[in-house]
Amino acid sequence: MPRIQISLLFAMAMAWCAAIPTLACQWCGGGGGTVSYCPFESSCQPNPAPYETGGGGDDPQLAPFSTQNNGWTNTSQGTSGLGRPVQLTWSIVPDGTRLPTGVQEPSSDSDLVEFLDDLFEGGNSPGGTTDLSQRSWFSLVDSSFNRWTELAGIDFQYASNTNGQYAVDDGARVPFSSGIINRRGDHRLSGHYLDGDVRPSVLAYNYFPNQADMVIDTSEVTIFGNPEGNHLRLRNTLMHEIGHGLGLAHNESNDTTQGDDKHVFGSFLMEPILSVQFDGPQFDDILGMHRLYGDVLEKDGGNDTAATATDLGTLDFLQQVVLGSDGHDTFVAATDTDFVSIDDDSDIDYFQFTITQPRTVNVELAPIGPDAYLNGRDGTASAGTQTLFSPREQSNLVLQMLATDGISSLVTENSTSLGEAEQIVEFDLTEPGTYFLRISGIGNAAQMYELSLISVPEPATCLLAAMGLMAGIWHWRRQT
Repeated sequence: MPRIQISLLFAMAMAWCAAIPTLACQWCGGGGGTVSYCPFESSCQPNPAPYETGGGGDDPQLAPFSTQNNGWTNTSQGTSGLGRPVQLTWSIVPDGTRLPTGVQEPSSDSDLVEFLDDLFEGGNSPGGTTDLSQRSWFSLVDSSFNRWTELAGIDFQYASNTNGQYAVDDGARVPFSSGIINRRGDHRLSGHYLDGDVRPSVLAYNYFPNQADMVIDTSEVTIFGNPEGNHLRLRNTLMHEIGHGLGLAHNESNDTTQGDDKHVFGSFLMEPILSVQFDGPQFDDILGMHRLYGDVLEKDGGNDTAATATDLGTLDFLQQVVLGSDGHDTFVAATDTDFVSIDDDSDIDYFQFTITQPRTVNVELAPIGPDAYLNGRDGTASAGTQTLFSPREQSNLVLQMLATDGISSLVTENSTSLGEAEQIVEFDLTEPGTYFLRISGIGNAAQMYELSLISVPEPATCLLAAMGLMAGIWHWRRQT
C-alpha cells in the first residue's frame, strides 16, 4: 500500500497532504503481456488502507466489494448517495496542465494527448486541440467509460460544449478541481512520466470520489501500444482506474498470485495487477458498483415504485420472461449486460406485466452469483488472510405479486432460507390487466438475482403438457 518518504519538513508535508483527495492505489503491470505485483507508494498518506479511509469504508457490509467510501455524493450534474444512480462527466485535461507528484514521480506537465497521438496517429492530431473525438484512440477511452454505464446505475457523458462539438476542459489544477458544466469533467484524465517502461511498473493511479482524476504513465509504450484484444491492456487499465474513480478499492481474488512475472492472474478487474484474462468489469466489480449506485434499472427515475415499474410487456400464453441471466458466473463477457440486484434493505424493485385474458403464471426469484470465493484487500492473498464471500447469501429476498392497483398484495413468498429461491407456482390471474411484482431484500447488502416469469397451461386442463413444458423450460434456464 502507499507509503511516503518522511522528510525533514514532516509537519509541513503532513499539512499539505491533509488537503489532498484520497489517492486510490496505483495499478502495476508486468512485462511481455503478463503482469507483476509491485509495492504501493503514495505521496501523501502512510499506508492508507482502503477500508480505513472515507466515511463508508469502515462499514463491514461494504468490505466484500472493497468499496473505498460511499461513492460520489456531489457532481457537476447534482447529488447522489449510497445505492442511488449518479450522472457524471469526463474530460481529458489539455497537454501542458501541470501535474503534481502522486506516487513519488516528478511533477511535470500532462502529455497524455501527445502520447496517444504518437501511439495511434503517427504523431498527427486529427481534429486539432479541440475535437479529440476525431482521434482513433478516442473510442477506446469512450468505450471504457461506457462499459461501466452499461452495468450499473451510472451515466457517464463526455464533457463537451453545448452543441457537443468541442471538448471541454479548462486545464484547472489536478486533482483539486471539481467538475463544472461547460468547463471540465467530474472525472478527468491526464498523464505524464511515472516510472518508465520497466517491469514491474506502475501503469496509472486514480483518486477516489469526489475527486476522481486519473494519471496514466505516458512512458508505457510497450503495454499501452499493444493492439491485442482491441488494445485490451489500455482499456482494462482505463476501466480499472475508472472503477477507483467511482469508489472501488483494490480487491484480491482466489486466483491472485504474486512474484511470478509469467503467471499472475486474477478474477476481478479491481485486482492490484493488470490481467488480460478478461475484458472489463467482472462479477465482483459489478456487484460492488451495484452497492454504490444500484443496477441499471435505477437510472432515469428508477423502478422503486409501482408508478415507475419496469415494464415486462404483455405476457402471452407459454411466454417466458427472464431478467438477470448474466449474473451466475465469476467471469463476465464483454457483451454481458443483464445484471439486476437489490442494493440493500431499503431498495425495492417493481416490475409490471400485462395479460389480455386470464392466465396461470409461475414466478421464480432466485439469488444468484458464482460459488463462494475468497477475496480481500491488498496483500491478503499472499498473507493468507482473505475471507470467504458467498454472493448468493447476501440478502434474503422477498417476492410479492400485486393486484392491478399496484398496492394490494395477491401473494407474498418469503418462506425459504438465505440463498434460496422464492417461487409463486400456478397462480391464477382471472382478470385481464396490468399486474405488478415487488422485490425486496432483508439484508443490508447488494444481492444479485434472476427473475423468471412464465405463463403456463392450467393444471386442470393440461397437466401432462404443463409438466413436460415446465421441466424443459425451467431446467434450460438454469443451465444458461
